[in-house]
Amino acid sequence: MTPHSLAFYMDVVASGRVLGAKPTDSPDQVTAILGADFAENSLDDHSMWRDYGMAEFHWIRESPDHPWVGHHFSLQVHRLSCWGGSIVNRAIRERYGRFDRRLRFDKLERLLARRGVRLEGVPDANAPDFTLHWQPASQVSVMAFQAREKGERRRGNSLVSDVYAISSSMSAEEVAWNRARYGR
Repeated sequence: MTPHSLAFYMDVVASGRVLGAKPTDSPDQVTAILGADFAENSLDDHSMWRDYGMAEFHWIRESPDHPWVGHHFSLQVHRLSCWGGSIVNRAIRERYGRFDRRLRFDKLERLLARRGVRLEGVPDANAPDFTLHWQPASQVSVMAFQAREKGERRRGNSLVSDVYAISSSMSAEEVAWNRARYGR
């Protein structure tokens, strides 16, 4: 049996959804799934995101006269190292239970592989501090801490190989661009 929080992360990486909420869903659709306990943020009239604790959903629109269009979501897994499971949205906790302060990338990758869900390495601008991995079918990316120096084990509250964030959607075109820009 997979621990609760691991089952959640595996479901998100495999499906590209958070409790069924897609990155393209409207603000009302996401709130119907995750609940009304969120902080709403906007830098201008064209972009907005709602922070549901660990989960954030982002939207864009052409103008204030146009509807919000879902752009992506991010699971800010690194927040767990400071705040623990209390940062996880209530609807997610009710479904999956307790959340650990850390998510080890190697464990997540191994459990996903057992399900037949493979992650590909993707070169990224954040290297060598982070590694980036991509699941083609769900278009989900996973970013994990990496050692800058040999023997480095810790980064603030996080350990090397802890997952920093899980995001959707990363298209095949973005992966190809990263590979062309940052190498194979």
